[in-house]
Amino acid sequence: MHSEEEILETVAEEAAEAAEAAEEETAETAEPTREQQLEAELAATEDKYKRVLAEYQNFRTRSQKEREGMYLDNVAGVVAGFLPVIDTLERGMAQETDERFKKSLEMVIKQFEDCLSHFNVKAFGLRGDDFDPNMHNAVMMMEDPELESGKIADVLLKGYALGERVVRHAMVRVAE
Repeated sequence: MHSEEEILETVAEEAAEAAEAAEEETAETAEPTREQQLEAELAATEDKYKRVLAEYQNFRTRSQKEREGMYLDNVAGVVAGFLPVIDTLERGMAQETDERFKKSLEMVIKQFEDCLSHFNVKAFGLRGDDFDPNMHNAVMMMEDPELESGKIADVLLKGYALGERVVRHAMVRVAE
């Protein structure tokens, strides 16, 4: 049989070996392997790529909307500049003049209307329409037995819209 000293020595050696093995195992798990490091870097790079891609797509969408908005603003500005010319031509049509002269004015007005329709600009504001403060500028209220209250009784100046955007509000008289 073994003496107590030998047993204690053996137990101490086994404990030291177990502690050494535990240290090695901890060291292995504390320091990732090269493969684990590369997988972590790949995951981080993929994450960065996805974020940059999403940011770029958002940028493209935002830029496209801004371009469309600028285009509509520019078209609306140009159209607003020509509207007084159309108004003057239409007032000229209302005057008593030579038929050939009226025919000429009609042709010019028709060309303007064709040009406006090409850019999706439409006139609005007709007698009998409902008054809408977003579309019409009421300059006066008037009695009109033919119309109910809140209807347009008279159009002083036609309004124009570019799609959903109002280029110029219609100037109207509203029935009381």
